[in-house]
Order: sequence, then C-alpha cells, then structure tokens
Amino acid sequence: MTRRSVVRGSVRALLLLVLASVVGQLVAKRMTVGDEDSDAFTLAAIFGGKEFKSRATPLRSGSALAVMGGVDLDLRSATLDPAGATLNVTTVMGGAQVTVPRGWAVEVDSRGNLGGVDSKVTDPADLPDGAPTLHVTTNTWFGGVQVTE
Repeated sequence: MTRRSVVRGSVRALLLLVLASVVGQLVAKRMTVGDEDSDAFTLAAIFGGKEFKSRATPLRSGSALAVMGGVDLDLRSATLDPAGATLNVTTVMGGAQVTVPRGWAVEVDSRGNLGGVDSKVTDPADLPDGAPTLHVTTNTWFGGVQVTE
C-alpha cells in the first residue's frame, strides 16, 4: 500500500464521517419536538449533544434519544402532572444525564443490552405519600443513562 492510497482512504473516511454527522444533526433537529414549557417533548442527539431544561407545568411525558451523542436533561424547574409522568430514554453508543428535583419518586425500568443505568435518587419508600412520580424507561445499547437529584 502506498502512502498516496493511505491518504486517499483517510480523506474518504473523514468525509464520510463529516457527512454522517451533518445528516445526523439534520435528522435530530427534525425529530426534536416541544420546547422548555411543553408538557410533552421529544429530544434527539445524533452525532452531537443536546441540553434541555424543562419548565413545564405540568410535565406529562418526554423522550430522549442519544445516538453516538449525549443528552443532558434537567427537570428541576418542571412540575409533574398530579397523575405522574413518563420519560423514555434510549441510548445507542451515547449517553444521557437526567437531573430531577429532590422530592420526586423516580421509578426506573431498564432495558437493553451492553449498557448501563445508574440511579442516584431518594428511595421512593423514604418520600411522603403522594410524592409526584416519574416513571423512567431506559433502553441502552452500548450507552449509559444516569438519573440524579
């Protein structure tokens, strides 16, 4: 293999990576729905990152997708619907950080393979009856999700 063919191969690989990144950003932008005040939202980060701070009153549902990227989701300024709320988080070779306020009961259901989920929140048994409940479902594939207060 000559030096010239190695350089061509490297340039092609770099161009393909840049193209995949641009397409991923465009797809993620089209998949993202809702704003910080919406009672339901969908976030997507593909080959990139996304920060989101919800101020919803009441928050009913949300979903986040991180594919070779990351999502930082801050729910500390949101108020949950009295019936509770659901959050679906999917990571594929990416990660998600979910921050909730103290006093929320957080129930995490983990699915997927070869990924990790870490929940560092107050045990729901230690909270008063009637504490707002956030049901989090995670699907992790070579990625990770962390839920903290």
